[in-house]
Amino acid sequence: MSDEPVRPSGVVRLVFLVLDGMPAPSVATDVTPVLGSWCSASGTSPHTVRSVLPATTYPNHATFVTGVAPAQHGIVGNHVLCEDGRFRPARKIGPAVPTIFDRVSAAGLTSTLVVGDQELVGVMGGAGAGSHWPPDGKVPAGAATDEHGYLHDDETLPILLDAIASEVDLVVAQLNAPDTAGHVHGPASAEARAVYLATDARLGAVRDAVEARDDGTVVMIVSDHAVETVEVATPIDLTEALEGTSLTWFPEGSAALVYGEHPDLEGLLGRVTELAGSTTVAPGIHVVWGERGRWLCFDGIDAEPGMHGSPRTAVQLAAVVGTHPAVRELDARIQQDSFDATSWAGEMARLLRLP
Repeated sequence: MSDEPVRPSGVVRLVFLVLDGMPAPSVATDVTPVLGSWCSASGTSPHTVRSVLPATTYPNHATFVTGVAPAQHGIVGNHVLCEDGRFRPARKIGPAVPTIFDRVSAAGLTSTLVVGDQELVGVMGGAGAGSHWPPDGKVPAGAATDEHGYLHDDETLPILLDAIASEVDLVVAQLNAPDTAGHVHGPASAEARAVYLATDARLGAVRDAVEARDDGTVVMIVSDHAVETVEVATPIDLTEALEGTSLTWFPEGSAALVYGEHPDLEGLLGRVTELAGSTTVAPGIHVVWGERGRWLCFDGIDAEPGMHGSPRTAVQLAAVVGTHPAVRELDARIQQDSFDATSWAGEMARLLRLP
């Protein structure tokens, strides 16, 4: 008898793949030929949906695996203000609610997490998966990294392909290169375009691995945010505007998080003419963003050519591919106005028939 786990009848095998920072407007153009052809063969199309705010990596990845907004899962930014008044990296906080990994395990199914941004192991509650890579959320010795210190996609891809070849029920993965390229070179640069093309080419290997199984695996391909070009190198610094209040803030690229309450918060922010808007994302937590081409940071820190965080970058790629009948059904659901970043965990749970 085989020692391999037997998938319950009707349970669909899933691969959920995040192309971090892949600009959704590039979809179905000459920089994503593999994705375009895979969608065509599947009878689907690439779409765009809304991300959560701030439109940054960690809040959205936590939302992908929990199905709730940052106000509920607690990862409201790349750094989180804790009760002791200190900011801590989101990887050290982790989601405050159960993840899809927890639900899969409770149902007796299996899952794995494979990411290029090692911080995501903590951010996404990867310890709850049956396995995760990189181990303990740390770069393995000797592994190649990019300009931001994250794992090169050539390190991540073989691990992802091995996961796809395995009998695990749910594979959640992330390729990081587009995000770093958009930051370092600017999203409209020739250098970033080359990286987008290389990322799309890696999808060819993913497609081959999925098709080799011949089992109708459903593949969900998403991005977490777009990236916008920085046009003014000098940052918007909110320190002076908030001085003398109990408010505190932390930059998030082209947006920032302002913590606390103030009777005239709108008036305080109105003094900063370079701001374009604000919204409340949780009690006492507000997202503010700059005008197009501006970014927010503490003074003295140099800008990168590309940033994200504002509502202008709250656009995500959303595509589903494969031969299973559920693919076209999900493709139709993605096109509904209510579908957004919070929808994916529920779709995964539905296809896995989780209670």
